[in-house]
Amino acid sequence: MGRILGVDFGLARIGIAITDERKIMALPVGAFRTEKTPALTVQMLMKELASYGAIEKIVIGLPLLLNGKEGDMALAVKAFGSLLNQAFQVEVVYWDERLTSAQVDKLMMDSGFNRKKRAQHSDAMAAHTILENYLDSLRI
Repeated sequence: MGRILGVDFGLARIGIAITDERKIMALPVGAFRTEKTPALTVQMLMKELASYGAIEKIVIGLPLLLNGKEGDMALAVKAFGSLLNQAFQVEVVYWDERLTSAQVDKLMMDSGFNRKKRAQHSDAMAAHTILENYLDSLRI
């Protein structure tokens, strides 16, 4: 048994969240700059996450278009998800993340975060929201 990892993929930064050991709640970990290649980014993430113990599943936000179709970014997410699957040897779940960024921005604005603070925390909070939404779907 292990934790569930939440990922908000971006070309410049990747937001990461992880569940507690009982998989009850999601905890934001942080945002990491991507490396020169996706494979190097996965290696870096494996090192950064080693202290959290076993990962049993990865939930990665899938940025579908508003009409529900996959665009170029969704294809990039799936390619990255495939690398995560190979590296961690666990199931990768693609979670519809449409409007997650807007939800996170509104939450942070309502909480009094200025633009600079929102930029620093938005990727990790997006990963947190994706993972929380996934966990909520398991409780239904």
